[in-house]
Amino acid sequence: MQDLHTFLAHLEEAGHLHRVAVETDPVLEIAAITDRVCKLPEGGTALLFERVRGSRFPLATNLFGSNRRVCAALGVSDLAELAGRMEELLAAAPADDLLSLTASSPVLAPFAPLETAEAPCREVVEPAPDLVSFPFPKVWPGDGAPGRSGRFLTLPLVITRDPEGGRPNCGLYRVEVLDGHTAALHWRPGSGAAGHARQWAARGAPMPVAIALGGDPAALFAALLPLPAGLDELQLAGWLRREPLAVSRCRTSDLQVPATADLVIEGFVAPGESVEAGAFGNHTGFYALAGKVPLLRVTAISRRSVPIIPATVVGRPPMEDCWLARAAGRFLLPLIRRVVPGVVDLHLPFAGIFHGCALVAVAKSRPGQGREVLAGLWQGGWLGEGRLLVIVDRDVDLHNADDLPWRVLNRVRWERDLVFGPVEDGGLVGGRLGVDATRKLPEELAGAAWPGEVRPDEATVRLVAQRWREYGLSEE
Repeated sequence: MQDLHTFLAHLEEAGHLHRVAVETDPVLEIAAITDRVCKLPEGGTALLFERVRGSRFPLATNLFGSNRRVCAALGVSDLAELAGRMEELLAAAPADDLLSLTASSPVLAPFAPLETAEAPCREVVEPAPDLVSFPFPKVWPGDGAPGRSGRFLTLPLVITRDPEGGRPNCGLYRVEVLDGHTAALHWRPGSGAAGHARQWAARGAPMPVAIALGGDPAALFAALLPLPAGLDELQLAGWLRREPLAVSRCRTSDLQVPATADLVIEGFVAPGESVEAGAFGNHTGFYALAGKVPLLRVTAISRRSVPIIPATVVGRPPMEDCWLARAAGRFLLPLIRRVVPGVVDLHLPFAGIFHGCALVAVAKSRPGQGREVLAGLWQGGWLGEGRLLVIVDRDVDLHNADDLPWRVLNRVRWERDLVFGPVEDGGLVGGRLGVDATRKLPEELAGAAWPGEVRPDEATVRLVAQRWREYGLSEE
């Protein structure tokens, strides 16, 4: 799937796309429809809104809202294949971890983005930039600053580069539309884009920014991963696709964007220039508070002749981003196994949203290993900010929503098995809590016995099964 149009055609052929032909409002209505569909079994279908009020262009949502659609987007038959791909990548790393990989590494070098002069994203150059003409949705009633539209770009690839011309950063940061030619950029202080912005500000120079919507779904997946600074997300997307991504140079800067994108917005952030941005209904199901964020001044917009604007609706799970989180967890599991020895499997419950909560199975072989795993996971990487980490033994089914809580609640002694996250400056960082729910070895029990699990006599179970009908009981 090399662009959004090809991906949508594949989904429609497979019966996983629904076209909404009637007019719909991008202010709250489209999000409400999408939210209801996301709550259906297996995430419902992808949605293509063909007539969006106030815009000439269609809008697509819930594109990645199921395991099946995520697999189709990444060209794999099962999420387990993603773990296999990471194993390939790590096997080629000099030090057996991603930090030792660079864009020039032999395994990645063949997939460096290839610049092309002919790009679908340049079919139309808007004579005057006007963000308001596009169907960016307002998702929740409290979104946006007072007096503003509350419309956001929710699936944008935001591309920046440091002033020395090093590797670009491509991040998935939400963008709030302020008016036709300005926007608010919501990136985290520790993100790659924020680091670039500080470098440009130190020079007293404006930082070029490019925003791409649409294009190859693999680029979006790569953009949400926590990659080291030396790796290019678009290059990793090409490696995932097993084919280099075509890129096009921006008209007002030297940044490069995916050539198959549907819409490209170019602009700059002036040193120290910020704006009071509004609240946003976040993926936790609660509002992210308002605050000052960098101000983007738009200098150019180009697009396909008939662009499709992709968007996601985030909020109380289950939502589309939960399925992307699950895929990211599968992809990163081999890396976590190497960084934290003993880890066997990982499950991210939808309620935790990405890395907020993780259930981790370990092959325990020594006293205290459960706590060691918690410390290792919090030390850094994708689960470094995990608010709740639960460590269990490898024979526990992480996906059994009844069995796992039963085991944890009935085997954990809270005074012994709760572990609080690392402390800095005298305070608990991020309110992080760990639960060591592994079986305790004799050395950890101070002479007490670990309780055995109640199990029926197997011979009696077979006898009862044979005589079930004699008892006159229902099979159900």
